[in-house]
Amino acid sequence: MAERKRSLETLLAIATGLMVLFLVFDHRWLAIAAAVMGAIGLLWPWAAAWITRGWLKLAEGLGWMNGRVLIGVVFFLVLTPIALLRRLGTKDPHHLRTRPPGSLWTVRDHTYTPSDLEKPW
Repeated sequence: MAERKRSLETLLAIATGLMVLFLVFDHRWLAIAAAVMGAIGLLWPWAAAWITRGWLKLAEGLGWMNGRVLIGVVFFLVLTPIALLRRLGTKDPHHLRTRPPGSLWTVRDHTYTPSDLEKPW
């Protein structure tokens, strides 16, 4: 029963999407395709299951590809220019060379009081 419900929901989503495209582009074949998808979903459960499997595999493949493409675009168009500009701005962004030689450990001799924790941010 759950498989049938998922198939009906998927075909309803496909038919709705095709109807929206029909309303936007006014191509008659989009309305016919939406009606065919609706009829398949209602009349032939086995065909609806196959269409659902194919549709979900297509969506899985597109999701896999889009995730990598979007992450790549963000990396190369956003993060890389920021990193290059940051490198042009300063030679020592973490201020490692301006500290005295020796340990980078900073000693914190502070006894916390209740007032230190009242407004932590």
